[in-house]
Amino acid sequence: MLGVGALNTENPDERRKRGINTNPDGDVDLPNAPYSTFRYPACPTCFENPPQLADGTRSKVEVDDDGAWSPSSTAGILKPAVIMFGESIPGEVKIAAEEAIDRASKILVIGSSLATYSAWRLVKRAKERDLPIGILNLGGVRGEENFFAGLRADNDGSSGFRCSESAEKILPKVVENLRHMKSRKIDMTHDLSRRSKWES
Repeated sequence: MLGVGALNTENPDERRKRGINTNPDGDVDLPNAPYSTFRYPACPTCFENPPQLADGTRSKVEVDDDGAWSPSSTAGILKPAVIMFGESIPGEVKIAAEEAIDRASKILVIGSSLATYSAWRLVKRAKERDLPIGILNLGGVRGEENFFAGLRADNDGSSGFRCSESAEKILPKVVENLRHMKSRKIDMTHDLSRRSKWES
């Protein structure tokens, strides 16, 4: 991969040409990659100032000669603040997600097959609340036939939609439309404010 420069570009078409395949979930499939030798980077903040453990003792963060996190450590794996496939969701995150659905007026799923129960049940919760559901995803989506049951044939998308297109093709236009809508809203607010001052 390094020899052909596959990691030197963010362009997905160029990466494919150079041998990197990206799965629909965003994972990169590297041929012949020795996953058994994968090592975590150490958290630089924890390395400089090891955090306190639940029992009150100071944790230990050690690295090997290459700077990778050492298994003899008791803390300090550098990991993004996301829940990986197969991990348990902390209770407070689960509650916050459910509350977000309960406050929402609609839900948009982008780039997910809803294969994990934790993601699927949030969309199911939205359906039970009769929220419009939009799904943008290549490939199948768990339970999608139930999410769109009862949609009228003349629905313009405001009651729900299913789009099987690439997010990188669709989202730039969505962002452009949202910016346009926001600028129109600001202009309207400005006009109303000026009119209010003029009338008073």
